[in-house]
Amino acid sequence: MINEITLERPNINHKEQAIKFIEEVEKFEPNERVRYSGFSSLQDYKENYENWLKKIEIYTKAETLPEGRVMADVFFSVRKSDNKIVGIINIRHALNDYLYNYGGHIGYCIIPSERRNGYAYKQLLLGLEYCKSININRVLITCLDYNIGSSKTIEKAGGVLENIVENKEANEVFKRYWISLKKRYAITDGDAKKANIMKKTIEVKDELFKGDIVCYEFKNVKNKMIVPDGVCIKDNNYKWLEFYDYSAKTKLTAMYNEKNEVVEWYFDIARKIGKEEGTPYEDDLYLDVVVTMNSEILLLDEDELKAAYKRHEMTKEEYDEAYTIAHNLIRKIKGNEDKLYEFTEKYLKMFLEEK
Repeated sequence: MINEITLERPNINHKEQAIKFIEEVEKFEPNERVRYSGFSSLQDYKENYENWLKKIEIYTKAETLPEGRVMADVFFSVRKSDNKIVGIINIRHALNDYLYNYGGHIGYCIIPSERRNGYAYKQLLLGLEYCKSININRVLITCLDYNIGSSKTIEKAGGVLENIVENKEANEVFKRYWISLKKRYAITDGDAKKANIMKKTIEVKDELFKGDIVCYEFKNVKNKMIVPDGVCIKDNNYKWLEFYDYSAKTKLTAMYNEKNEVVEWYFDIARKIGKEEGTPYEDDLYLDVVVTMNSEILLLDEDELKAAYKRHEMTKEEYDEAYTIAHNLIRKIKGNEDKLYEFTEKYLKMFLEEK
């Protein structure tokens, strides 16, 4: 607990520590680009901290945002044990052309005297939590190519290197990492037990499916889950079968009621189906395809996909791929609902026989 930190919005009470932060960075960091990463120009306001507070406030509201800029929030990372500022982080709500290529959603810095204590990683995780709270689901983080420490921190937090780009005007080379906050993991055995959910996983390799199938049977459900058409998809003794095909880009969830009657099939369109430390996951690509028990086929969440593309959280190729996968899936299902029923029914029986 001694090294736990929290994010705090800068205020007048931070003034003395903020100035010392700038002075320490100026003394220990000769490279300006590394020195002021995430500072939101704090280094320019050492003599007038109050004006800096006014400046960063302007960026938190769309109505006061300067033209061509994006909304952003700045936080100090404060150690809980002694209220010392150990870092600063700047979280941008969207990406303009420069940020997409070089700056990313997040810039951050740890005070030199507190480096190598794990604060950069902890600060980044808190920043990612904040990103998720404001609906940034895929986060771009960049670092200069020679900044090995920053690279390791980003990769530890789940960053996947997309490419390395050169900013010729500044004579700098950046590594561009993406961190997905849309990964949805199968419930772990421990969490299932805590939630009173019976869980079983089977690895399947047959002519119909290759991958992992996870079955949940819900017990003591406090609140039923009812979809807009009035169908209940989660209640006591309901079962969900999740199909993780690691060579595919769709994850099927077949939902059954307490009588083992199918109530809905739900397909998540995914950037990737994978497994981390033995736990299957799907990296969601926004679009979903639902097949109701009346064989109605629905395409959902187009608004989320379009909003994410507008925020530069995906490329045009990924945007088009999501629609291609969804439309191909719909064409495959139409007229073949009986085969879908037979497919999931086969594996439901497999789980029931093993109970």
